[in-house]
Amino acid sequence: MRKISRSSSVAVGTLAILTFSIISKGMGFFREMLIAGLFGTSGNLDAVFIAMTPATTLSSIVAGALASIFVPIYHSIKREDALRSKRYAGTVFMVGSLIFLSMGIIFLLIPDLVIKLFAPGFSDETIAYASRKLRFLSIYPLVGGLENLLGTLLKASRRFIQFGISQLIFNVVAIPVILFTYPFLSEASYILAWIVGNALTVLLYALQSRDLFVLKLDRGTRIIETLTLSLPLILSGSLSLINGMVDKAFVSLLPPGRVSSLQYAHTLLGLITFIVTAFLMTSYTELSEFVVSGEHEKTRERLRKTVTSSLNIALPLAVWVISMAEPLVRFIYQRGEFDADSTKLVSMALIGYGALIVISPVSHTCSSYFIARKKLRFITLISFISIMLNVLFDWLLLEPLGHAGIAASTSLVSLNSTVIYNLLMKKEGMKFMPFRRILLLLICAVALYLFVFVLKYFSTTLLWLLLGNAVFFAFFLFSARSEIIAGLSRIRSIRRS
Repeated sequence: MRKISRSSSVAVGTLAILTFSIISKGMGFFREMLIAGLFGTSGNLDAVFIAMTPATTLSSIVAGALASIFVPIYHSIKREDALRSKRYAGTVFMVGSLIFLSMGIIFLLIPDLVIKLFAPGFSDETIAYASRKLRFLSIYPLVGGLENLLGTLLKASRRFIQFGISQLIFNVVAIPVILFTYPFLSEASYILAWIVGNALTVLLYALQSRDLFVLKLDRGTRIIETLTLSLPLILSGSLSLINGMVDKAFVSLLPPGRVSSLQYAHTLLGLITFIVTAFLMTSYTELSEFVVSGEHEKTRERLRKTVTSSLNIALPLAVWVISMAEPLVRFIYQRGEFDADSTKLVSMALIGYGALIVISPVSHTCSSYFIARKKLRFITLISFISIMLNVLFDWLLLEPLGHAGIAASTSLVSLNSTVIYNLLMKKEGMKFMPFRRILLLLICAVALYLFVFVLKYFSTTLLWLLLGNAVFFAFFLFSARSEIIAGLSRIRSIRRS
């Protein structure tokens, strides 16, 4: 296979990932439309999503912790010895694989207990169904864990194009698997597609990064330091998992369809915010390099640029999603088994999650800084606080708002964490938040939201949709004009070269 030329800058990397993400997310929208049309918001789909939660979440916590610590240590080793960095990467992969296999064995042996922890309100029949599906998913921790680590190696090595291309394979494979197997496997076809699609993504990642690692266990490659530093992140991630378990416990007390409604809304949110996600992926690589090299001012500037660009894109998206949640969900999902009631359930959850579009990029940037600095106690402390607040907000909001209250609770907890992170970073001497810019965008966002809200009652539905979407699109162009101009300029320069 011929090597694809490397791309090094954050701008080029973001553009590369963004280009392939547009294709991938487009297929992702089709995948979710397919799932909605085939299965709607049924109780069996609730069970499938519950079964997938421990398999995907637990592996993501461990792999995410290892990957986050891997980046700064990998950069520090590579600055001194490129060969050692390859041995270090290989050692992390092998040790991680053993951890992921152990997790899969637990899911294989005691699935009933795991499902009861995540959904205590389910009936015995639903728990038994979900347990059978979790056994099938016992291979996923290894697949998902290696996918995370190999993808991180590509990004840490600034092979953003290779990373972006490899991501395309998931939906290319998953969609046909669902289409051909759902008559025989029903909702379980989604599980099969998830495993096969991610397995092939792992294979492509490995092929694209095969010259960056050596599978040779070596104690001198700082693996002990990696595992030690990962523990606080695993702990904080596990604490976050408790939040998810608390949410699922509350939602499982509601009528069937609420778990899958939250899942549809959360997935849709991820598909919408891929632009911000692509930028955060590439900026962390540069942030880690600046922190490792001790360049204080460049670190501060990277933080400022990351947050500013993220908010320029995220704030218009957030107010658009909150305002247009119901027609958006209806357009994407409502067909087949996904009826008007399902649309209402998912749109309510989407509104509850809407604030995360703005909050998550800031929170992610702050936590990335502390990870790169290896100051992990702050992250663990914030996780403890989040658990207490999550239980409180879930309890307060469940009865009046139902599953939408659980989604809103997630947004409130994330907002609290972001405020604490910002205060801690000020003590670190990192004042980078563009408060004046945020205030301007918030004023514009609230004014436009109120305008569109009032317009809905004084115009036809078609006119409201046309004018409302046009207004938000204009707001996006105004807010993200610098990022759009920079992207177009980068495209022109690449074409000339």
